[in-house]
Amino acid sequence: MKQVIKKLNFHFWGSIIALAILFLLVVFKLISFKTATSVTTTAEMYAIALTLIAIPFALKLFAYKIKKIPKGTDKSIAVKLYKNAYFLRLYIINVVVLGNIVLFALSGNKNFMWLSVISFIVYMFCKPSQQELDNIIQEDKNA
Repeated sequence: MKQVIKKLNFHFWGSIIALAILFLLVVFKLISFKTATSVTTTAEMYAIALTLIAIPFALKLFAYKIKKIPKGTDKSIAVKLYKNAYFLRLYIINVVVLGNIVLFALSGNKNFMWLSVISFIVYMFCKPSQQELDNIIQEDKNA
């Protein structure tokens, strides 16, 4: 169990650190992807909508997948299902953050910077929990 959480924490912190470094490089203009074409208002609206839809979707999808694990499931299968649900949630959030950082680097538009900051805040709800995994396994043992 501890190894599973350790692996999930590695992915969690690795994602945050990598994206935070990229974000800081873009904010301090050490990296810029500016092109001749600019990001349109329509693209900005779609990025905002996608961010506002993807974040709750990822969080709700994780909860749904965890609730869907049947009682009495073998411990190894339950852990595998937890890991799959966790990685799906984490990487949906990663794609949203990365997309907003890239759009900020392309356009320099502060709206994308703030969307990135908001997306980083979502990571507070994504930290892997030993207790959460134990609860899933404990429910399986009680069945």
